[in-house]
Amino acid sequence: MRRTFLILLAASLHAGASVQAQEQSGQGAETVTALTAPIELPSIPPQKFTRNVFAGDKVRQRVFLPSYRVSFLVGAAASARTTDTRANVETVLSGAEPDLIQAITDRAYADLVERLTAAGFVVVPREEWRATSGAASLKVKPGQIEIQRMSSNGAKQSYALVQPTGLAAWPESAMPVNLGAVRTMTRELDATMVAPRFTVNYAYVQAKGGGSMAILSRGAQASFQPMIHGGPVIGGFSMEPWRVRVGQHGGFMEYKVDGALEAPGDFGLVSGRRGGARATSAGGAGVDTWEGRLGYNSQLTATGRFEVDPDAYARLALQALALQNQVAVDELKKARR
Repeated sequence: MRRTFLILLAASLHAGASVQAQEQSGQGAETVTALTAPIELPSIPPQKFTRNVFAGDKVRQRVFLPSYRVSFLVGAAASARTTDTRANVETVLSGAEPDLIQAITDRAYADLVERLTAAGFVVVPREEWRATSGAASLKVKPGQIEIQRMSSNGAKQSYALVQPTGLAAWPESAMPVNLGAVRTMTRELDATMVAPRFTVNYAYVQAKGGGSMAILSRGAQASFQPMIHGGPVIGGFSMEPWRVRVGQHGGFMEYKVDGALEAPGDFGLVSGRRGGARATSAGGAGVDTWEGRLGYNSQLTATGRFEVDPDAYARLALQALALQNQVAVDELKKARR
């Protein structure tokens, strides 16, 4: 599966990208100490920029989690242009092997259960909610890792979608899926469904143009800045960030956080076309077609190949996910009856 994953990862970059993913010989997930160590939140969970949409009744004391998905950014590219200039940025993640991101997802799911329990919720065991008649009607597919590619306004991103071991994947659609089945399960269990959708990004990647008349404006610019964070992803309604769907009798509740939840720190090395590898904390790069008055018909590209240290990447990814988990718990507490 590892080789297949890496082939998909390389293919996920836009046409013309020169960076290729290669198989890593580093430590496996079973030797990553961050997976068993206590998770420390990197910052205080935000309160002011959380949006809520309520429908139906309040959240119950008992909750069940039949779906939990983490989207790991594995490739990102962006481009911008003016009339005569073009700036590109191309990045790829290497070393975040399938067994590692699966283990991170499993640990993050367990962390959410722990935080819900500590907040006074009763988390219904899997065997109990699976025994309901509604569970038999759930529309699901096998929970193996899959790559989803998205594009918008010159930017392209590829994510590895991961479910906890033993949980199936829910179809992604613009409308709530499994609503009828969830209502039946809610009634039979006297519990509220919680279905989080979280992200782990490795960098901020952006590109922008200065307008159609480059001689009167800045020209095109592109850049990447390493930072493990949960935050916005590109795509339609089905891949909106931070979404936590809460199924209830009369409908559902959703919330999402506007912005990014960062987990600062080095998580490996980043290299480009023009030099050796640097620590990720100092590994940002950018291009600007206006600098040095490069003139017309110029095209510049910034590249970043991220070679992660498995333990450091797991530690920061878990911090970003634990922060998202805590925001979810805080929101559920507000809505609890």
